[in-house]
Amino acid sequence: MAAVDEETNSDVPDFTGLTEEEKARSQLERTIREEQREKKRSFLHLNRDILQRTSWYYEVHRGRDKLVNKVIAAVETGKEPSPVVRALAEMDFAIIITTNYDRLFEKALRKFGKEPVTRIYDPKGQQSTRDFTGMPKPKEPWLFKMHGCISDPTSFLITDEDYIHFVMRMGDSEDFHPVPLKIRVQFKEWPTLFVGYSLLDYNLRLLFRTLRRRADPAERPATFSLDPFPDLLVLATYGASAGEGAAGPLVSFIEKDSWRFVPELYQRLFRRPMPL
Repeated sequence: MAAVDEETNSDVPDFTGLTEEEKARSQLERTIREEQREKKRSFLHLNRDILQRTSWYYEVHRGRDKLVNKVIAAVETGKEPSPVVRALAEMDFAIIITTNYDRLFEKALRKFGKEPVTRIYDPKGQQSTRDFTGMPKPKEPWLFKMHGCISDPTSFLITDEDYIHFVMRMGDSEDFHPVPLKIRVQFKEWPTLFVGYSLLDYNLRLLFRTLRRRADPAERPATFSLDPFPDLLVLATYGASAGEGAAGPLVSFIEKDSWRFVPELYQRLFRRPMPL
C-alpha cells in the first residue's frame, strides 16, 4: 500500500521556459513549502490523540464550518447506539451529563419509552441559561449536553480555545452560568458515576472542583470513575482522602472498561444478561 501526500504530490514545479535563476527560486520556494508541510505533519503526529489540539488545528487551517461538518459525519451519520449505550439508557439514571455531540443516547432512551428533557451548552452566553423545571422522573430524565450537540452546530465545545472559553464562563453570573442551576445543585448532593471518559478532561475536573469545593467533606456524595487506566496524577489526587472528617476519597476509581463493567451492573440491576 502506498501512502501519498496529495499536497506535496501536487506541488511539482514546471521548469519549462524558466531561466536557471527562476528555476532555483522556484525550487527554493518548493523546499520552504515542504518544510512547512513537514511541521504540520509533525504537529499532527504528536497531537493525534488530543482532540482539542487536532480540532483546533483543523479549524485554523480549514475553518470552523468544515470542522463541525467533519464531526457530524464522524459521530452520527450511519451510527446506532451501542449495546453499552442502550444498557445505560435502560437504567433509571435521573440525570445524565454527556460530552458527546451525537444524539445516540437520546435515541436509546426513546427505545425504552423515555423522553429526555434536554439542555445544551450555550457558548455565547448572551441569554439567560435555560434551567430545568420540577424534578427529573424515570421516564423523563434530565440530559445536559456539556460539550454541545449536533442539533445546534454553534454549541460545540471541541478546540483548546473552546475549553478556555468554557473555563472563563464558569465565572459568569448565576443567570448566565454555563451549567444549569439545578444540575449544579444535584451534582453537589447526588452520587455520580463517570462513564466513558477520563478525569484528565480538565473542564470536567473544573466542574467537579467548583461545585464541591465548599461541601462538608463528611457530606460529600459518593463519586465513582470508571477508568481502566486512570492517570497516575489524577489517581493520586482524586483518589486520596477528601479531607479531615471525610467518609472516603474524592473519587473512587473502578479500574475496568465499560464493556466489562456495564454488563456486570446490568446483570445486578435486571437479573438478566445485558443484550448485545
